[in-house]
Amino acid sequence: MQDKITRLFQKAKYEENSILAQDVWNAIVVRDKRNTKIKLWAFTLLGSTSFVGLVPVFKILLNDLTQSGFYEYVSLVFSDTGLMLSYWKELSFSLAESLPIMSTIFTLSLIFIFFLSIKYVVKQIINNNHIGKTYGIA
Repeated sequence: MQDKITRLFQKAKYEENSILAQDVWNAIVVRDKRNTKIKLWAFTLLGSTSFVGLVPVFKILLNDLTQSGFYEYVSLVFSDTGLMLSYWKELSFSLAESLPIMSTIFTLSLIFIFFLSIKYVVKQIINNNHIGKTYGIA
């Protein structure tokens, strides 16, 4: 059995196929470029959606700030400094209590998603240029 396997491997000689290596390389290049384009469009869509979503969420935040009386407490801070220095603890608690937390969280999360998607879009654009230069593709 061992002799048969040895003879079989001796008869079979490896012949390099140069077309195979180039095909594998081209497949890798195409896959990397496709993945980069998919990520670019996904992050662009996410960023534009979050930017468009900022308009109604920001209006809701302003409406909630007006209804909660937050502006009145802030105006007390700037109107009478003596009163603010005397009652700073109560005023800070009133400001914190009147702050609309959910609207603020929604607004800040959309701003965070927008800037994060801009960061990744720029990263994908740089990566796409880098892929083209690395693989010799314009």
